[in-house]
Amino acid sequence: MKGKIFVYLLGLAGLLASVPVFAQAGQEGGALSGTNWVAITAGFSMAIASAGCGYAQSKATAAACEGLGRNPGARPAIQFALILALVLIESMALYTFAIIFAKVK
Repeated sequence: MKGKIFVYLLGLAGLLASVPVFAQAGQEGGALSGTNWVAITAGFSMAIASAGCGYAQSKATAAACEGLGRNPGARPAIQFALILALVLIESMALYTFAIIFAKVK
């Protein structure tokens, strides 16, 4: 019970401490007025999407190799399922890239 209260209070303190970050700058602009946050967050989102795709593709390939090792006679079905899975997994990274390309000027 004490752990849940501690986590709740820690989250509340974090939210209260982050409020000044969202304050608007004056007419002269803030210290970070020249920073392109869209491009920075786009880079992070592409990195996360690529990491997720790489992990998913390695898991799919490992499962396909294990399936081939257990049942070599099912090679055509396993190969088709693997290729389809890899295409769908890779499309996640490509969609992320397309959205980033459209959003960042």
